[in-house]
Amino acid sequence: MNNLKGKNAIVTGGGSGIGYAIAQALVAEGVNVLIASRRGELLETAAAALNRAGPGRAVPAVLDIRKKEDIVRVVRLAQKSFPSLDILVNNAGLGVSSAIADCTDEEWDLVIGTNLTGVFRLTRECLPVMMAQRSGYIINIASQAAKHGYPLAGPYCASKFGLLGFTEALQAEVREYGILAHALCPALVQVPPPKTGSEVRPDVLQPEDLASTVLFLLRQPSRIRYENIGLYRL
Repeated sequence: MNNLKGKNAIVTGGGSGIGYAIAQALVAEGVNVLIASRRGELLETAAAALNRAGPGRAVPAVLDIRKKEDIVRVVRLAQKSFPSLDILVNNAGLGVSSAIADCTDEEWDLVIGTNLTGVFRLTRECLPVMMAQRSGYIINIASQAAKHGYPLAGPYCASKFGLLGFTEALQAEVREYGILAHALCPALVQVPPPKTGSEVRPDVLQPEDLASTVLFLLRQPSRIRYENIGLYRL
């Protein structure tokens, strides 16, 4: 995708933080973006800001990634709003601070359902569209927790390890349809983003760093695969 203008995308968790930064970068390139998250009021504010900036267009959609009916509705809205579905950024995610010995079923299900099962379901819903058009790009926002286990983050690490395996299996299955899949594994990102320059932490990534990486990946020729050069490590 050397020229992104006129492409169409879904970005989950797009109302704030990393997701908003990615949506902002895409809209600036002329990409039309459906931003989805659970917080409707925040989404409306974010979409209004993105539409003022342009040149791409932003469409807000309330989504609880754990609900199958929400996923179906959002993908249908994207199909109604855009002539194609070129990019899917699975960014929505959360964690809980709990030792494995103390982790409840509810905490486990919340994290796995959001970070892994939700990604699977949304990707599955988008795949028939991308496979029919024989093109597409799926970027999953993983974490260094997909490579290393950390204390008090068992469910989160499990979800991100799973996301990495899911992405690799996905790429092997959809390559023949011209679809590319990547998983980014950033270290700590400063979210919420700083409001002033003095608040910027020099030792951590900023949301715009991931946004620029997403743009870099999208602009690469189709011959480049993450398993060839390890682009998913950030």
